[in-house]
Amino acid sequence: MIGKVYKSIVPYYDRSARKQSFKSRPCLIIGQADVGDYVVLPISSISDKSKVNPAYDISLDCSVYTFLHKDSYLRTHKQTVVNIALLKDQLVDFKSTYEEKFLESIIKVEEFQKQMTLDVL
Repeated sequence: MIGKVYKSIVPYYDRSARKQSFKSRPCLIIGQADVGDYVVLPISSISDKSKVNPAYDISLDCSVYTFLHKDSYLRTHKQTVVNIALLKDQLVDFKSTYEEKFLESIIKVEEFQKQMTLDVL
């Protein structure tokens, strides 16, 4: 499963309803945390461009990454753990189809982890 993009059910705060809700979002699986959990990077369209992190968000143009419906960002600094039960519908084997972009994302994850660790010490 590592290197594949799946739809994932993820929680978010619905400001208009003032409560926690859920939505389907594509995510790139980058590791296995344990038997039933995977480490993923969310793929998000970001309408407010001031929220794009120039160092760690990787732009994905939907004309190139045809599994997407709109231009999006691979958020390498927003990794999270998702249970396998919340992963639905494989969208693409990202690692095989977009090998260079997959490697770029792993490098960005490593850079972020290193910087985060330095900031703590």
